[in-house]
Amino acid sequence: MATNGYIKSLDGVRAFAILLVMSLHGEITTFGWIGVQLFFVLSGFLITGILWKDKKASDPLSFKLKKFWVRRTLRIFPLYFGFLLVTGVVYIFTHAPEGYGRYIPYLVTYTFNFTRSFSGWHWYPAFTHFWSLCIEEQFYLFFPLIILISPQRLIKVFMIGVIIAAPLVRYLLGAHFIAKGFSGEPLSDIVYWHTLSHLDAFFMGGIIHVLSLDKRVRRPQFLLLASLVAVVGAGIWDYGFRRAQGSYITDLGYRIGQSEHYEYVWHYTLLNLFFSSLILVLVSEHMRERFTRLRHFLQNRWLVNIGRVSYSMYIFHWLVWAFLFKPYFNPEHSVIKILLFLPYLATVYLLSEVSYRIYEIHFIKLKDRFFPRPDLGEKATKPLAPAAK
Repeated sequence: MATNGYIKSLDGVRAFAILLVMSLHGEITTFGWIGVQLFFVLSGFLITGILWKDKKASDPLSFKLKKFWVRRTLRIFPLYFGFLLVTGVVYIFTHAPEGYGRYIPYLVTYTFNFTRSFSGWHWYPAFTHFWSLCIEEQFYLFFPLIILISPQRLIKVFMIGVIIAAPLVRYLLGAHFIAKGFSGEPLSDIVYWHTLSHLDAFFMGGIIHVLSLDKRVRRPQFLLLASLVAVVGAGIWDYGFRRAQGSYITDLGYRIGQSEHYEYVWHYTLLNLFFSSLILVLVSEHMRERFTRLRHFLQNRWLVNIGRVSYSMYIFHWLVWAFLFKPYFNPEHSVIKILLFLPYLATVYLLSEVSYRIYEIHFIKLKDRFFPRPDLGEKATKPLAPAAK
C-alpha cells in the first residue's frame, strides 16, 4: 500500500462508480445502481484505513474522534447543506421541488433513507438520491466509536459476523416489509435504502485493513476471478429466469428494483465481494508488479479528475439530467442516449469542478488547518458519492 495513504488507481475506481450511477439516471443502463455498492465498499476501505491507523496513535480518544468528525464535516457538510439551502430558496418562490417541504426534516438529519416506506412517496431528482449520503453519514457517526473504542479482536469478530449475517438481515427486512403489504419495486427500494442492508459493504472494504489482507492474501487475483464468475453467472441466471425484457447489455441481470428472486438478499453480497476483491488486488503488496495495465488505465488523468470531484458530481448529476437534458432531448434510441451521455457528463463534470475550486476548496483547506494529516493526502480522504435511485 502506498506509504502516504494515497492510491491513485482508487480515484479511477471512484470515477467508474459515479459513471455507473450517471448511466442509470441518464437512462442508458438499468444496472448503474451497482455504483452504490462500489462507493460503499470503497468508503469502508478508506475510512477504516484512517481509523485503524488512528487507533494505534497515542492521542486521547476524544481528540481522535473530534479529528475524524471535524474533518468529515468540513468535507461533506458545506456542499450538502449549501445545496439544500439553495433548493430551499427556490422552493419558497416556486414550490418546486414539490416534496421539499415534506422531506427537508429528514434530509437535514440524514435520515431520509428511512422515508421510502412513507405513503404517497414520490421521487424528486433534486434530492431523492441523497438517501445514500444519509447511509454514509450514519456510518461515519457510529463506526469510529466501534474502531477506536473496541479491542482489536472484538472488532474482527464483529465485522466478520456482520458480513456473514448480512444476507439473513436483508431477508428479514424484506419479510418485515412484505408483512406490511409492500412488494415489487417499492419492497426492493425499501430494503435497498435501509442502513442495515449495507453494513457488509462497508465492512468488506474495511476488513482489508483490519485483517491485513493486503499482506496476508498472496494471490488475490484468484478471489477476484472467482467473485467475477459468481457475479456474472448469477446475473445471467437472474436475467434468464426473470424473462427480462430489453437487452442483456443494459441489464446484466442486475436491473434495479427487482425482488421476485430475492435479489435484495444476494445481489449486494456478490457485488460487495467482487468490489472488495478488486480493491484488494489494487492495494496488495503481492500485486505491485501485476495488473499494470489495469492500474495505468485507472490512473488515467481524466478518470482521476472525475474521481476527485465525484462527490460534487453525485450531488448535481440527476438534477442536471432531469432539467437540462431530458426535457429537451429525451431520446428513445439507445445510440442517441449514449451520444447524449457525453455532453451530459461534461456538463456535470464542469459544474462540479467550478463548485470544487470556488466553494468546496475553502472548507477542505480548513481540515488541515485544524487537524493536519501529513500521512494521508487529501485525495485519500475525499467523501464518496454513493448511489442511485
